[in-house]
Amino acid sequence: MAETAIRAGALPLRRRPSHRVARGIVAGLTALVALPLPALGAAPYPLACAYFRRDLDSYAHCARREDGMVRVAPAHLARMRFKRGLAELRVPGIGCLWVRRDGLALPVFMLDNGPDPFEQGLVRSWRDGKVAFYDRRLRLVLATPYDWAFPFNARGEALACEGCRSDGREPAAMVGGRWGLIDRTGRLVLPLAETDAADRRYFDRR
Repeated sequence: MAETAIRAGALPLRRRPSHRVARGIVAGLTALVALPLPALGAAPYPLACAYFRRDLDSYAHCARREDGMVRVAPAHLARMRFKRGLAELRVPGIGCLWVRRDGLALPVFMLDNGPDPFEQGLVRSWRDGKVAFYDRRLRLVLATPYDWAFPFNARGEALACEGCRSDGREPAAMVGGRWGLIDRTGRLVLPLAETDAADRRYFDRR
């Protein structure tokens, strides 16, 4: 009897799935398809990027924003060329960045179509919409209240401005506002003024 039932395709030890169970399976699959992409394991690096000094081709799924900075995917870190612990990167919509070997990247000023170089061990970036300076480990060293600043020169002074703006040209220049000189602690060594006194001292113009 049991042998005959098995040959006939019956399930002697368990019941066939009911229509109710089948409908539940279909409903579950439908809900799974409707889930947003991140829940299905989509790439966690939605930003494209281009490598400097190697090529400017754009690569997808390269980076993501992370707490005001950027995180680069490990697969791309393996292809980048590091010098003194940092590599250059460009991310559309963000700009130029310096990248550490662990993938943490800092958006910085652009200079000559590349990321701002380190001067006196510091690089210019932004923090809360104002100029800030970071060290080679991409740690914040100095946050300022200024709208623009030049790098620190050999005397440890940076030309900074309040209320200045871009003239909109390429390459752009900063115009207007009040200008002064700050030291590496952010202290004004030459007060803000609408004259060119700070400019002349910074660039050694007599």
